[in-house]
Amino acid sequence: MSSAVPAPPPCLADGFALLHQPQRALAIARAARLADPARLDARLLEGAACKALGAFEDAIAAFRAVLAADPLRAGVAVSLANALAEAGACQPASLREAAEWLRYALALRPDLAAAHASLIELLSRLDDRAALEEACHAALAHDPGMVAAHQQLAALLGGRGAMADAAHHRHAAWGRQRLFIAAAPQASPRVLVLLGTGEGNIPLRYLLPGSRYTLLKWLIDAVPEKEWEAEIAALPDHDLVLNAIGEPELEAGALAAVARFAAGSTQPLLNPPAALAPTRRERLAAHLDGIADLVVPVTHPVAAGCAAPAGEWLFRPLGAHGGDGLVRHAGPAPQPGHVTAFHDFQSADGGYRKYRAIFIDRVPYPYHLAIADTWLVHYYTAGMAARPDRRAEEARFLADPPSAIGASAWAAVAAIGARLDLDYAGIDFSILADGRVLVFEANATMVVHPEAPDGPFAFKNAAVGRILAAFDLMLALRRAKRAGDIGAKRAGDIGAKRARNIGAQHAADATAQRAGDIHTPPAVTVGA
Repeated sequence: MSSAVPAPPPCLADGFALLHQPQRALAIARAARLADPARLDARLLEGAACKALGAFEDAIAAFRAVLAADPLRAGVAVSLANALAEAGACQPASLREAAEWLRYALALRPDLAAAHASLIELLSRLDDRAALEEACHAALAHDPGMVAAHQQLAALLGGRGAMADAAHHRHAAWGRQRLFIAAAPQASPRVLVLLGTGEGNIPLRYLLPGSRYTLLKWLIDAVPEKEWEAEIAALPDHDLVLNAIGEPELEAGALAAVARFAAGSTQPLLNPPAALAPTRRERLAAHLDGIADLVVPVTHPVAAGCAAPAGEWLFRPLGAHGGDGLVRHAGPAPQPGHVTAFHDFQSADGGYRKYRAIFIDRVPYPYHLAIADTWLVHYYTAGMAARPDRRAEEARFLADPPSAIGASAWAAVAAIGARLDLDYAGIDFSILADGRVLVFEANATMVVHPEAPDGPFAFKNAAVGRILAAFDLMLALRRAKRAGDIGAKRAGDIGAKRARNIGAQHAADATAQRAGDIHTPPAVTVGA
């Protein structure tokens, strides 16, 4: 008697072949389950289709059911882990459970490349560096050419100064492959994303979700000179080009490659390198000079051991953002970096406030407000979760920035967006006692992400949705203009109208449409 597993009926075979059309695949799966509720292949197809549609909780339930009946299916454990990671994108507990399922899959199948790759991506999101390094070495033991493992090791080793080892892994990662395609499950806009091999890329996970966009991630500065023309000629067709390299201080070489590419391209480029150059800390004050109601402290680059200007000042390591490494310092600079005159921004109630706005197509959208008891303000260490009064103030800022900080202050923020002239950027700032805006930094590297829907910051997701919807709208307008669906004048009229009303209705409509798409699937991680 044969022990071979019988082939699935034709309808299920068709369903698996139709996963690029997940609604049809889901209909086939549910019809098969109706006929025979015990069929695991129907349950598996249902999970895969739900995952492709962004119905992650339904996908999780389906994959759990398959594993409960057949716990030795390592591939299903990987699918469950990925669905958990997508559904719980901002919930560490869900991410940790996903990591455990990936380790379970690897215990069953130590050579399972998909499990290794997913675990590496997940641990990088959890910022568990020790576990990430261990996972990378384990992956390379089974596949010495795994790009993701070499890439993460290059970043980890470079970050702790092992430059020779980092260079080895960097070459291994990108010597053979520079283009990574993350295909959306259905027909979708195709975006060529220009990335650098360093740490200065814009975080794109939520701006360009894999459920809505097919991403062609190209590590442009890793292309050897002798292969430049051939690699450009071989790029797949795409609808838009986005420069995701946002850090001119650290990525000068990569931005030079982007400028070279743009000079030979007929397609419009979002966030062109020339507009990024003035966001360097030492150039920002001059770039924003003349804007009313604004204070931009002058910043000076310093070498290690150099004396700083007289007076109270701040030291920041080269390329650091978000307060990383920022100290009030009185002696020689401890390492290469920047020094900036310190302005006291303590409010009358004793708190220190740091506001963040995101510029989409030059229009500001409020993103968050952190209120701390010390001058060094980090959002997640400011104690906001334990202070409902401070969260209520943040909610008021997100709902109506001009009322929260003053109409003249918000007008100054809007003027900064116009002066930066970037398609995507952000600004951190405070409000001084006289109502003027104190600028901390303004650049293209700031992250936007949703919050856990059942957490203390869930109220922020409406504002996040407006930002993501505005980004979607900007890309749609650029695509339409390029395709000739609307003329340049019509596109300009729409853009002007958005600038006047901050796109509130567009954002609300798009947010409603993409409800449930706030969590996005993991894609190939190349620094963005």
